[in-house]
Amino acid sequence: MCEVQKRGTLAVVICSDAFHHLACAQARVRGIAGLSLVVIPHPVTGISAEQLQARAALALPQILAIAGNHTA
Repeated sequence: MCEVQKRGTLAVVICSDAFHHLACAQARVRGIAGLSLVVIPHPVTGISAEQLQARAALALPQILAIAGNHTA
């Protein structure tokens, strides 16, 4: 995602709250400290379809807001 963002294309990373710190650190190391991160509750595996859908419902407005604020 970092390379995509560096080329000027909007990139949004969705990660669970358990990995938020790691995602921020990786973005910093790769030169994109401002990479757009959407954080959802952990876990995302081993849960019901309804629980996963609820996490997606939390992520979608954040993704749309980021996309709406993006300038190419």
